[in-house]
Amino acid sequence: MNSTAFRLVGGALAAVLAAATLAGCAAGASDTAEAEGPIVLRYWSWAPNIGKIVDVWNETHPDVQVEVNTSVGAADIVAKLAAAKEAGSLPDVSNTTYENLPNLIVNGIASDITDAFGEYEDQIAPAAWNLTTFDDKNYAVPQGTGPQFLFYRADIFESLGLEAPTTWDEYAEAARTIHAADPSKYLATFPANDAQLFAALSAQAGAEWWSQEDGSWSVGIDSEPSQKVADYWQGLVDEGVVTTLKTWTPEWQAALADGTLASWLSAVWAPPLILQNAPDTEGKWAAVQIPQWNEGDSVSAALGGSATVVTTGSKHAKEAQEFAIWLNNSEEALTAYIENASIWPANLAGRELPGLKDTVPAALVPSQTDYWDVAAKTDEEAVPVTWGPNVATAYSTFGDAFGTAISSDGSFSDALTTVQKAVVADMEKLGFTVD
Repeated sequence: MNSTAFRLVGGALAAVLAAATLAGCAAGASDTAEAEGPIVLRYWSWAPNIGKIVDVWNETHPDVQVEVNTSVGAADIVAKLAAAKEAGSLPDVSNTTYENLPNLIVNGIASDITDAFGEYEDQIAPAAWNLTTFDDKNYAVPQGTGPQFLFYRADIFESLGLEAPTTWDEYAEAARTIHAADPSKYLATFPANDAQLFAALSAQAGAEWWSQEDGSWSVGIDSEPSQKVADYWQGLVDEGVVTTLKTWTPEWQAALADGTLASWLSAVWAPPLILQNAPDTEGKWAAVQIPQWNEGDSVSAALGGSATVVTTGSKHAKEAQEFAIWLNNSEEALTAYIENASIWPANLAGRELPGLKDTVPAALVPSQTDYWDVAAKTDEEAVPVTWGPNVATAYSTFGDAFGTAISSDGSFSDALTTVQKAVVADMEKLGFTVD
């Protein structure tokens, strides 16, 4: 593919790509008469308890039934969808993370759903709308957003006379205080396997990992703002006041549960995961906006968030679009999400539904009645982010390069440069023009 075929984020999408995607969508147009019995849509998702939400649809739509497959995860969704496309067996509908959507578009997997969804703009949080709309065309239905939070053990902080840090300087001092009080305890971990977190922290600092203009791309993974973040964490790791446990591992889960880790830089979706991994800590946490580089600032970038795509392989595109829109915008579906999963809906009306403010965060952070207000404010203030066509390459290389730097006492700055070079080389190999 040449570089002009992917004029995506930042406003422009080449006509050749649009035509190809529309052609794929047309090829998958609904043919409800091809078989007797209900239409069956295949849906890939990793959302917790998603089957219970799908059950609500199936009970009220006997002519269009949905089968959900939860064996795929956010980390491998691109590879599995690409393999399914190659085999001619794409599901009708699939979850995607926002950062992976550009890849799905340029590879002809996510179809153009503008005709069905284009009028929903005033119902969707602007940050989520912008992440799923390119060249005024909609390629996914936003599901939830990921405003960042610092979750911290209020009981540990109180015992040491610490306040929640509002700046990164205060965060570093809190790390030193906690580790000095008990050398087996840490404020946090710097996980080499969480490139998504590092990308969000870099964006907060002003980095643009990808940008695009007039068919040409710029890659700023090792730019000055990202290097500032790398140097900051390198300093804390070298001091020994933060650990380097990888997230989602048994060791990390145990550290979260026994107080070895006194905080977690995460997002609005984290509370049920904390309670799942550390149930005995219920009620001992608090949540605040992440620290700032400059006192008085209020800047963050979204961490995670997902959307629903209708694939170009669907033979029932109309019904698949209806399901995707219902799943993320109807009162029935959003109420089921609130009851069965953790979600900060991209749909603005969904944020006002009864019961949302009584969900899991109330159990985790019972003293904070402003949790959802902070989430809304953080959402509004999040810096816009452009995702490139090879996020998976960046994340994979990040894990290898930073893992090596940690194990060999190497340079985080050099690791960033390794990621930069790998991403640029990969994009050039794919045919993109990179400045």
